[in-house]
Amino acid sequence: MEDMRLPQRLLRLFDRGNGLEVRVWTNLYRLFFGRIGKGAVICRADSVISPDRIFIGDQVGIGHGARLDALQEFAGQAYEGSIHIGDRTSIQPYFHVAAAAKMCIGHDILIASRVYISDHDHQFGDASKHVGYQPLTVAPVRIEDFVWIGENVVILKGVVVGHHAIIGANSVVTHDIPPFAIVAGAPAKVIKMRPRSEPEPQG
Repeated sequence: MEDMRLPQRLLRLFDRGNGLEVRVWTNLYRLFFGRIGKGAVICRADSVISPDRIFIGDQVGIGHGARLDALQEFAGQAYEGSIHIGDRTSIQPYFHVAAAAKMCIGHDILIASRVYISDHDHQFGDASKHVGYQPLTVAPVRIEDFVWIGENVVILKGVVVGHHAIIGANSVVTHDIPPFAIVAGAPAKVIKMRPRSEPEPQG
């Protein structure tokens, strides 16, 4: 039995999501981030902008390939981007969050892979300039506690996602989501409401 456990232990040591590599990257990020809480782990990110403006709670997990962008300047304009992620939030690989204002992602949230959350987009009124060189339109985003965000979801500027909401895979969220709502679609619409308490056991 002990021989069977040894290969599993060796594999776990080099596991991309919870092995030696992620421990090394987490400890490196601790030198630069505004805060990384107790028990939090951050896999190797694709990019990090303004790490001193990124604050991670306790027991947070962020999968590999994330882009964490707290913008302080763009197209010659100053911004005050910061990212705040609450305790026990679990984020799967290839997450992209972009903040030009204060971005608040709450406690106990489950975020699937390839989710994009942004509090801004590009202005495009000047046809003589490339869109990527024009100023940003900014409206803060807030994700409240106990939310479940499915695969490939996009959450756009100015949105508040209410606590205990569920956002179905591939949804595009353009308006506020009420607490306990289950939403899906592009744009996302409420399809059902969750019960606000667990049903009583039957029998």
